[in-house]
Amino acid sequence: MSKLVWTEIDSCCSLPTRILPRVEMKLIFCAIIISSFILGACGNSTSDDTPPVMTEEETPLQNQEDEVTESPTVVEPTPTAEIVIPTPAPLIHTVQPGNSLGQIAQSYGVPIELLAAENGIDDYNLIQVGQEIVIPLIEDEEE
Repeated sequence: MSKLVWTEIDSCCSLPTRILPRVEMKLIFCAIIISSFILGACGNSTSDDTPPVMTEEETPLQNQEDEVTESPTVVEPTPTAEIVIPTPAPLIHTVQPGNSLGQIAQSYGVPIELLAAENGIDDYNLIQVGQEIVIPLIEDEEE
């Protein structure tokens, strides 16, 4: 076995420090080098630089290559679906006793002129109980 040497390095603490012999230092150094090689070999390689090697049995024959021709693959385009925005169903108001065209227009927030024109009404006072009034849709000015 190797001989251990103890020396006092720091005089204020007076604690002995071990100085490793040369053989132990070489062993530690070799262990570090070997472990770094092992860890390096365990890493995954992301690129394959070497092309695959074919044996004689796997090598395609020249005559077979001439006979077989590949036809280009035709990719059919997928049809895109048309986006259809459904028009909302018309809003219909049935005239009740005491209703006037002005009240109906005001309750739906529609100008009376537009309401009368949509329903073909010439005289605003000539509506009947049970009559169905189509309420026109007004698009917001923000759109």
